[in-house]
Amino acid sequence: MYPVHIREKSPRRLAALRHAGSFDEIGCTFGQTCQVLEERGLLSQAGCMIAVYWDNPVLVPPEALHSHAAIAVPDAMDIPPPLEELRLTGGRYAVLRYIGPYSGLSKAHQYLVGKWLPEMREIQAEGPVIEIYLNAAMETPSDALVTEICVPLL
Repeated sequence: MYPVHIREKSPRRLAALRHAGSFDEIGCTFGQTCQVLEERGLLSQAGCMIAVYWDNPVLVPPEALHSHAAIAVPDAMDIPPPLEELRLTGGRYAVLRYIGPYSGLSKAHQYLVGKWLPEMREIQAEGPVIEIYLNAAMETPSDALVTEICVPLL
């Protein structure tokens, strides 16, 4: 249904804002993250946007979910408040490449965790699930958006 590959991901340094509530509403928090970097003239140094999901939306009610709207940044860059530094450890991940509107991401997540992982006999490791947005929604038609959903593996 969706292409999935197992890959080694490198560690990443992120500038992030905490998001509380439904994962579907993280877009506004991404806007705030970008705005802080833009106001300080740092956005040009930033890399791709990355959502960091700390909770399982199947087990945790939407109002209790927490995540971060983050942007990859170089080690030498200062991270201005209210942004905070997050460090993602690298490691082995199942990576699903999804092409299409963000509204379809939930279905892709369900496929990866509910079908692909069990069929491949892979076990999800501790740590957040991340989404890496490989192109920008402001510059790309919704049917051409490319997102990598990355689940840490044992």
